[in-house]
Amino acid sequence: MAKQICYRKECTRIRSELSIFLNRRRPPLFEGHAFCSDSCLLAYFENELNDKWRRLQMEKSRKIPRPKIGTILMQTTYLTRDQLDEAIRLQNQTREGRLGEWLLRLGFLEEHQVTAALARQFGLPLINLRNSSANAEAVRMIPGKVAKCSGLLPVGFDDDEDSIRVAVCAPVDFLSQQAIQRMVQKGIRVYIGDQSKIQQLLGEWYEPEDLDLSTLPTFSSMDELIEVGNEIVTTAIENRAEDIRAELLQEFFWVRLDYSAESHHYFFRYITTPVEDSSPAPGNEFIFNYAVGR
Repeated sequence: MAKQICYRKECTRIRSELSIFLNRRRPPLFEGHAFCSDSCLLAYFENELNDKWRRLQMEKSRKIPRPKIGTILMQTTYLTRDQLDEAIRLQNQTREGRLGEWLLRLGFLEEHQVTAALARQFGLPLINLRNSSANAEAVRMIPGKVAKCSGLLPVGFDDDEDSIRVAVCAPVDFLSQQAIQRMVQKGIRVYIGDQSKIQQLLGEWYEPEDLDLSTLPTFSSMDELIEVGNEIVTTAIENRAEDIRAELLQEFFWVRLDYSAESHHYFFRYITTPVEDSSPAPGNEFIFNYAVGR
């Protein structure tokens, strides 16, 4: 008789398919992995959240050496040293904005020049978004709140449709792109595009409520993250979800529950300082449903 071994390493329990059938209950899969009981699923999920949290904090503090954008711009455009120094002075004085934004404000460069320099800085190809039209399937696969938070725009698929093409602007959040890749179970091919065009197309291709992050419930600590995560997993168990996927982005906790006919997406924002929050507990107000076609 077929046996089911629990995916949680600490568990030694083995269940037969017959016992699962007789109990009429099987815990949802987590990222495609099976568990012997609800308690094992919850324990594994909590460990995964702790691990993702630790890795996220490590990534935030990690510095990757890259060529300086100012140096690239002086080498590839007509930007002078005096113009660069003026932009840096104003950036330091106001303590806001990126260097490229100040160069645009001052009229020293055009946006496509800054975009080309960013592509060189991050070693990514350029994409021209001037005549882009929405690919409904690509847009549907990446919820608007994820696109907004991650600063990316889904523009279509590669030729074999194994990967989604996305346009981004600096700063490039590679960690979020890896998380999205795991959630949608497709590769992510990244291109650098003009920031103004990305923002414009986000507004055109998504509904305003899909991009609104202001009403999302929040969490500010590991304990709060575990609490909201356990509530969602409990909901998945009660409603007989088939699979659970969860990812931590830089400012975002994203959970996807797959059912037989649709997927439910939960979103929570990470804030560094707790604020008084009158938002209701996790529930239907913060679920976004997508038709099957995963």
